[in-house]
Amino acid sequence: MNRLPRPRAVLLVLLICIGSLSAVGVQAQMEIERVRQSLEVLLPGLTPDSIRPTPVEGLYEVVVGSRLVYVTGDGRYMIEGEITDLEQQKNLTVPRLNQVTVAAIDAIGEQQMLIFEADDETRHTLSVFTDIDSAYSRKLQREIRDYTRRGIRVRYLFFPRAGNDSISYDKAVAVWCAPDRRQALERAMAGEVVESSPCENPVARHLELARRLGVSGAPVLVLDNGDMLPGYVSAERLLEVLDRMESLQQVE
Repeated sequence: MNRLPRPRAVLLVLLICIGSLSAVGVQAQMEIERVRQSLEVLLPGLTPDSIRPTPVEGLYEVVVGSRLVYVTGDGRYMIEGEITDLEQQKNLTVPRLNQVTVAAIDAIGEQQMLIFEADDETRHTLSVFTDIDSAYSRKLQREIRDYTRRGIRVRYLFFPRAGNDSISYDKAVAVWCAPDRRQALERAMAGEVVESSPCENPVARHLELARRLGVSGAPVLVLDNGDMLPGYVSAERLLEVLDRMESLQQVE
């Protein structure tokens, strides 16, 4: 008959395991700090938002704004690209980039977005970088009711492609500063002139975020999971994409 391990022996094993885990944690923290210091020296002005271990030993994920790179634990080598887990046949980089995208948009705050709520229950939330002078942005806005009645909540962020010193930018500011922003947007998208007094507005911040995320056209649709779809997508087609995406997430 096998004897049960003595309590003192069990305690010793536990202490050894805890000590090993602590050592691993300390080593990781030391390497994270080394990476941080290396970036400060080699890339002055670059301040990481986060540095964390990856499943690859000695390789760390560094997030700066909406950019994601990998740096070796000695702080010497930086790698841009994607990591794929061949055993699980799973891309590890794209989901993290999507999380970074969602976090960057959410950091703006919904009080700094122009929102069209779903008619009844919200099934999905869609963030849209829009340009008042974009033909397809206008097409999407004309059909906004098709989206909201399907349970798609639309959060607009302004992306005047011509830049800060443009008529499109001034139109976005005028819409934001109007007493009724949603009505003003519909009028502007229909080609009407919207007049309003200047006010504090988030348009410059929206534009900066769009550029950081690599947005170059309008509209660009950012889905719940951070995937980005450039261009116009009909409400019916979009709902199919969103529902399929939700189903796949539930399977995972």
